[in-house]
Parts: sequence; C-alpha cells; structure tokens
Amino acid sequence: MRRTAHAIAAAAALAVLSACSQNSGAPGSSSAAAPTATSAPATSQSPAAPPTTPPASPPPPRTDAPPAPPGCPSANWGTGAKEAAGSSTDALYLVRVGRHDCYDRVVFTINGTAAAGYSVRYVPLVTADPSGRPLPVPGGAVLQVVIRAPEQGADTSGHQPGRVLAATGDYLYPSARLASWPSLRAVRFAGFFEGQCTFAVGTRAKLPFRVLALPDAVNHVERIALDLAH
Repeated sequence: MRRTAHAIAAAAALAVLSACSQNSGAPGSSSAAAPTATSAPATSQSPAAPPTTPPASPPPPRTDAPPAPPGCPSANWGTGAKEAAGSSTDALYLVRVGRHDCYDRVVFTINGTAAAGYSVRYVPLVTADPSGRPLPVPGGAVLQVVIRAPEQGADTSGHQPGRVLAATGDYLYPSARLASWPSLRAVRFAGFFEGQCTFAVGTRAKLPFRVLALPDAVNHVERIALDLAH
C-alpha cells in the first residue's frame, strides 16, 4: 500500500511539472519574447540641385554694318539725322570723295567762309527739288544731304561766270566708279531751290555717319564733310 501511494504522488508531481512547462509559451507570459519588427531604414531625397552652368546668352543682334576696326570713332556716330543752322550766299562749287581707313568721305566745298547750314538724314527716296521727281540711287540706303548754299552758277559772287555745278539728276560720282568702295555707292545732284542744294548719297546699307563743318580761312572756303562708317 505504501508503494502504491508513493507511485501516485510521483505521477501527480510529473503531471504538474508538465503543465507548467506547457503554460510557459502561452500568451501573456512574461518570458515570451516580443516579436521584433524589422524594416528598411527610411531614406530622404533632396531636391535636384540646379545646374551649375548658366544658360547660354542670346547672340548679339545683327547690324547692317560690320564692326569698325579698332581705333575707329564711327561706333558712336549713329544713323540719326544731323543738322546745323546757318546759310551762305557763296557758291557751292566742288564735290569730292575720298576713302579713309574707317570711313568713306564726301566733301562739299563752298567758296566763302560764312557758315553754311546743313541737314543730312536717311530717307526712303530723294526727290528732285523743286519738281518732286524721284531720284533713286544704287545702294541699300540713301542719305538726303541739304547744303544751305547756292550752286555754282546760281550765286551772286561772280566767281567763274558761266560754270555750273551740275544739272538736276546728274551723277557726280556714279556707282561704276564707287562699286568697290566699302560704304559709298553714288552721289547724285537733286537740284537747287530757295538758296539750298540737295544731293542723294547712296550707301551700302544704313550705316552710321557724321557731318563736320571745316572752315578754311587760309583758302577762304568752307568744307562740309560727310563721313560714312565702314
């Protein structure tokens, strides 16, 4: 009987130990390891950096004339009208042309030192004065040149009687003679009326120009120079 009692007690103890062993994995047990969630580390993306190369600048605007050679003053002349007050009763008796490093020149010579006014401007077409007849000239543009002095033969000075500067419409310098020049294309007389002479000066394009009054007391003349930039 005593052995049987010991055997029953041992079996009961084994049953209790087995039950404790099974309960140790149950939910709520303090010894259960909590599952660990793993995830890829977050990555941040910075805004795209702006390009380090600045945008290309637009090409410079095209002009009618190529740049003047270094040292030439013509870059600041402009294409706007040039005028000077004044008037002479002495005869405009000579028109000459010349080539220079930076410009082509037309010179109007007046037989006296009184300041003769002038007006020089680009126009669509020069017309004969006073008839209004069109006087086209070769070139890509035309300057109307007004010198406020009478033409030779219409003045009252009495110099070289019987000689005249030109007839209205005459070419003083035709295109065939000036075809190879950088700027000047033709010089045509547009007439004399009310104390002033008008000329049509053909140019290669609408080029910068200047006008200079050059009195010469030694030779008792005044020269008005028109310079056309290359």
